[in-house]
Amino acid sequence: MAKNMGVRLNELYRDFVEGRIDRRELLKGASALGMTAAGYAMFSRAIPASAQDATPMASPIAGAGTPQASYPVVKSPTRDEYKSKLMAWWKDYEKPQKTGGTFIYGDLGSNNITGFNLMVVSSDPTLTFCQAIQEFLYGTSPIDGQYVPGLADGWETASDGKTYTFHLNQQAKWHDGQPLTADDVVFSFDAEKDTATQSAYTSSFNGVVGSYKKVDDHTVEVVATDVLAPIVFLSQALCPIVPQHIWKDVAHKDWVNDPGNTGADPSRVIGTGPFKFDSTSASEGTSTLVANPDYYDVKPTLDKVIFQTWPDDTSLLEALTKGDVDLYHPVNPANVDTIKKSGTADVIVFDTYGFRWYGTNLRPEKTKLFTDVRTRQALMYALDRESIVKALFLGMATVAQGTQPVLSPAYDPSTIKTHYNYDPEKSKSLLADVGWKAGSDGILELNGEKFSFNILYGSGGNNDQVAAYMQQAWKAVGIDAKPDPSDFATVVNPAITTSFDFQMCMLGFSWDPTGDQSAMFETGGGFNTTGYSNPQVDKLIEASKRELDADKRKQMLEEINNLVNEDLPVGVMVFRQEASGYNKRVHNYAANGNGGWFWTLNWIWVD
Repeated sequence: MAKNMGVRLNELYRDFVEGRIDRRELLKGASALGMTAAGYAMFSRAIPASAQDATPMASPIAGAGTPQASYPVVKSPTRDEYKSKLMAWWKDYEKPQKTGGTFIYGDLGSNNITGFNLMVVSSDPTLTFCQAIQEFLYGTSPIDGQYVPGLADGWETASDGKTYTFHLNQQAKWHDGQPLTADDVVFSFDAEKDTATQSAYTSSFNGVVGSYKKVDDHTVEVVATDVLAPIVFLSQALCPIVPQHIWKDVAHKDWVNDPGNTGADPSRVIGTGPFKFDSTSASEGTSTLVANPDYYDVKPTLDKVIFQTWPDDTSLLEALTKGDVDLYHPVNPANVDTIKKSGTADVIVFDTYGFRWYGTNLRPEKTKLFTDVRTRQALMYALDRESIVKALFLGMATVAQGTQPVLSPAYDPSTIKTHYNYDPEKSKSLLADVGWKAGSDGILELNGEKFSFNILYGSGGNNDQVAAYMQQAWKAVGIDAKPDPSDFATVVNPAITTSFDFQMCMLGFSWDPTGDQSAMFETGGGFNTTGYSNPQVDKLIEASKRELDADKRKQMLEEINNLVNEDLPVGVMVFRQEASGYNKRVHNYAANGNGGWFWTLNWIWVD
């Protein structure tokens, strides 16, 4: 049983790293495998944020920082302002020449859609499917990852810096014709707050939402637990809005198995979104959406969208190139060139918030190998990361400069003080400065201890190849690094979250548009696996969470980035990219790391 759980956790982890599922789905999947309560608690703390579900704050929020007497009011863009900005930015947009038609998304896996209530679903593409049916108060802009109107036309903060007032769209209504009201929002918040509902958003939501109330039928007031930068608060306070009149008589603990979530009763699968639930067939591996002609915002051009499963990557690739499906996402990097050469399909390659990194254990009781910062810097100089990108990621990655990924508001290589470009001679010089000297076997030694350690990582994907390269590169400068592949369950729990019995670990995760990296670099952070602690970093992290001025906050994040980049508790090797393959008959399909792989669904039209 333990072996089977480990294998499945490995699969879930690889899906997370590759961008096929987000943190919410990873946690739900881990919970379903029967982890112990203690193990699940540590596991959930260990997983950093994705764009859709940020990790709870690493340290208590309430009472931290010095409050001001008054804060400037922060207003969201209006719906019209956002649309205008979007259309000015989206240079490839084509005015639809045809309405109607069917769009088919090809999904790999044995299951298609596994639930229909956005608050409790657990696997991708289920989240994407459900987000076409049900919505949040706000959405994410594909332009820059900032938050923009959703069911709320806009919002503003009060002078206390904590009170948010959301103004609902008054034309929004549920698919059965009933109007959306503030009562639905409060009802949804109540469900999100309750752990019995089994929503993966709950811990984040409860960490930042102190109270909420209905102001009138179209206005909701939410008070944060403390003054937080709006993007930090909004990333944590996500809550799907579900219809009170459908779910009010169902106990929260029963939502997962209710016919409105299983799909057994289609009349209960109700939302406000641009598409309505039509049907699902386990035998055919399909789930179908139909356009909502009464949608309050941009009405869909398509009549129908079908999510269809395919047994393996090879058959899905063939289906795309033959025109049997319209979308294949994410594309295996090895298949990108095949799609481009097909003549029938094309590929979009885009940056993400994902990254591949290794961590050095800085706890002296575990190992003293990495105590000196010059040793940690030497490790990075010895890696030819350009070669890693080309050979091991097939070009679908960017050499990392600092820790803030390409899409982050704080990404700016020009502000980085130290760039760890490939320089094995500098690596050797730094090691010599520390006092490392070659032994009779060529391996460096210091105070009688050989520079030899294990690299603990979850086997699968290209992890084995990356670990093998690290071993080779470090051996060239006299370091004996030994790849130690294991199942993901062992890597995460207990090795890097409870017992900390490792010397070096290698993992891959994702950040989000907030730029907040406290989970990994703040003292006591939920994924501070290395035991890193820098009081200056801690102080800046706490200040950045509460800085309402975006430019000032960006400067703080850049300063944190430089401090961590100099200390190098972790070596961020590359920032990941993804690819989407689509049929050339499809117009207005666009994917990116901020908007996701289906943000243009309402605008898509087909020949």
